[in-house]
Amino acid sequence: MEHKEYFVEFEKHKVAYTMVQTRRKTVGIIVDRNGEVRVHAPFYMSERQICEVVQKKADWIIKKVNEVMKRNSNVVVRQFVRGEKFLYLGKEHTLEIVEKNLDQPEVFIKDDIIIVCISQGLSEEDRKRIVKEALIKWYKQRFVEMVKERMEKYSVQLNVTPCKVAIKDQKTRWGSCSTKGNINLNWRVIMAPMEIIDYVIVHELCHLKVMNHSKDFWNLVASVLPSCYESRKWLRMNGYVLYL
Repeated sequence: MEHKEYFVEFEKHKVAYTMVQTRRKTVGIIVDRNGEVRVHAPFYMSERQICEVVQKKADWIIKKVNEVMKRNSNVVVRQFVRGEKFLYLGKEHTLEIVEKNLDQPEVFIKDDIIIVCISQGLSEEDRKRIVKEALIKWYKQRFVEMVKERMEKYSVQLNVTPCKVAIKDQKTRWGSCSTKGNINLNWRVIMAPMEIIDYVIVHELCHLKVMNHSKDFWNLVASVLPSCYESRKWLRMNGYVLYL
């Protein structure tokens, strides 16, 4: 059933969703931050049974999709020009662009200003592209440094060791953990407050012990971060602002 597209309807509204069957025990419905709907269902359920369950949640699904689309319509398109605001560790910083005689762009923070130094004489198009690329590279570098420190702290606390930790540019996930013990983290989380970064890291580390989202899993996460439920809600409500 994987990758096939289905549709759910409610009061003349029609929304597509994808269905994947797994070893889970119940049907799970996810509306991601792009407004895409994914349904995860147990192997023992037939396609018809799953569709019936989804249809019963049609009003909720349509409502959530509309909320996401409305929220995303308010997203500001980045121009990468002087004076724009960029998030770093949950705080807004003003972009300052400095032209210098240099070969490679440089990025650093001074108080509440992100300063990007670029070569002189660039066209407007090249200027924006290079500023964007420089910012992404800088964000990733800072995130790598932070993840190393936080991973060491929480790995000891949970008595786990991931096989591999990779920083990714993921579209719909903040993090993931494979059955092989490999953890992927979305570098865009560096824009969120520190408690959100810790939540994403601890969430994935806990999957090394519990590879599902059962009550046992959430109890484990909460034993390390009692505020995990607030952090989870924060990501759902504000994750759309963590972008370039």
